Amino acid sequence: MYATIRIKKGNTNTVFPFFYVSLLYLFLTPCFLSGQFSDFQIAEISFGYPIVQEQLPENYSYDPLFFTTRFPVFNNKKRRLSFYAEPQLAVTTPPEAFKKAFEFGVNLGIQYPFWESDKRKFVAAIGVGPHFLSLKTDLQHRGFLFSDNVELAYYQLLNEQVGFHLKTRFRHLSNANLQQPNLGIDNLFLMVGVFWKAKKFK
Repeated sequence: MYATIRIKKGNTNTVFPFFYVSLLYLFLTPCFLSGQFSDFQIAEISFGYPIVQEQLPENYSYDPLFFTTRFPVFNNKKRRLSFYAEPQLAVTTPPEAFKKAFEFGVNLGIQYPFWESDKRKFVAAIGVGPHFLSLKTDLQHRGFLFSDNVELAYYQLLNEQVGFHLKTRFRHLSNANLQQPNLGIDNLFLMVGVFWKAKKFK
């Protein structure tokens, strides 16, 4: 799940330890997972921007630009299911009267190819995970929350091992009523990115 981070001086000690751990996870995960790739597992990088935005009580839309990476952690070839880890970072710039806000978190998810050929496939995925949100709004308490994601994706190979993908993703941010307010923040994202694979796409 995603988290938004608006950093105040008084909160530095609570925000940065989690921030540094997330960055280490983001950059070290490929090292740990590279030996686990099977023929049809892939890793990817994506950029996304919301095409449907949540209107906040402060009279502006929440429209984060975010960056994700995704790595396979387990594949079930018989059932064609793939389990993945997805570190996430995001930033948004509210109107001038408000400070810039950030998000970071990690999703764990499952993806399933419901149609595929040698060069392309359509995939459905669902993920959830912890997130940190720095945004201050009357709609949602800032700090720790969860990010729930549902997406449909199209993958196209360009050569033997590299290709591009297009995705639509619905995301819901909330904290399971751990803190109030907890009305949730919803966005529908359009995402684009590249992926690479091992020997076979299937």
